[in-house]
Amino acid sequence: MKIRVLLTILIACCALCAVSVAAITVQPPTGLPTGDLTPGTRVTIETTITNFVSASGTTFPGLDTLQFYTDLDSPRWNIAIVLNSIENPRPIEGSRTVRISGFELEYPSSSDLKVRVSLEGVVPDVSATSDKTIMRIRQLDSNDDVRTQGEYIITRKVINPAEVQTAIISAKADLQTFKNEIDEAKAQGVDTSEADTKYNTAQTALQSAEAAGNNAALAQSNLNSAQAAIADGRALLERAAVQHAITSADATLAEIDGVLSYFTTNKSMGSDSRVVLIASKRQSVKNQIDTAKGNFDANNLPLAERQADDALAEGKIVLAEARELQEQVESLPVFVDPGQPYLWIVLGAIAIIVVGFVIMKKRNAWDELG
Repeated sequence: MKIRVLLTILIACCALCAVSVAAITVQPPTGLPTGDLTPGTRVTIETTITNFVSASGTTFPGLDTLQFYTDLDSPRWNIAIVLNSIENPRPIEGSRTVRISGFELEYPSSSDLKVRVSLEGVVPDVSATSDKTIMRIRQLDSNDDVRTQGEYIITRKVINPAEVQTAIISAKADLQTFKNEIDEAKAQGVDTSEADTKYNTAQTALQSAEAAGNNAALAQSNLNSAQAAIADGRALLERAAVQHAITSADATLAEIDGVLSYFTTNKSMGSDSRVVLIASKRQSVKNQIDTAKGNFDANNLPLAERQADDALAEGKIVLAEARELQEQVESLPVFVDPGQPYLWIVLGAIAIIVVGFVIMKKRNAWDELG
């Protein structure tokens, strides 16, 4: 029984060790244009595979397959097996898929095995802008499954020229909408200088995209720049608008503080219930502003803007109440100080005495008459 268990463990270990954890290694390809590609563009790229997912003791498992694939039209594969620096070219092939059997690649692990690959082809037409596989290299096992870390792939976006022209028209309309948003914000007092810069950048990029003509790749590149500038500009404009809302709320708060200072310093009304109520409402406005500032710093702009707008609206109401009370206080006679209510008592007493004196005098006069 123990022998059977040991054999099972040994077989499992051998299975695990049959293929090492090494990955297929491909040198960076040369000759491939950067950026998006345009249909009809002829492409020539070269690369070299320097390592494989190899079997123990060999350069490549004998039952595995090395597979090459491309989406390019009219492909031309020029592949050479380089063994110990000696190059052995294979026949040139013109299909999208090329396979090399493990029989051709299996050598003792002490050997230096490389596979050099040169691919020529034409970028295909596309009905819609989409990604295409320029070159894919796979190491497949005996079941045609990709070995772990046994795939290398190069993809590029291929542009549909008609879509680019449509996108340029759409971007121009979006740019005009962005300009309207800037103008509206500017009319409200928002600092739009950063957004203006992005607008100018997008406008220049769109003009370059239109001037690119049939060079769809160049047009797409400039279009991408324009769209990015518009997106960045909108983000900057939103941030500036929120900052303006917070600043406006702060300014209103400062005006409220000015009126409260008038009550407490000039009129000694700090304990007046009406002033105390205004001060309480003022604190509520300040709390909203502080919360808006916190969300602004955390880049939670929509929430920060709502809170700043609410603070500004409430602040204007409180300021109106404070000014109304100030007008009432200022309309009182100069000798009446609302901060010293005992004066009202004194004045009332004086009034009562005067009225009493007049009444008594008249009564005495009536008594004398009759």
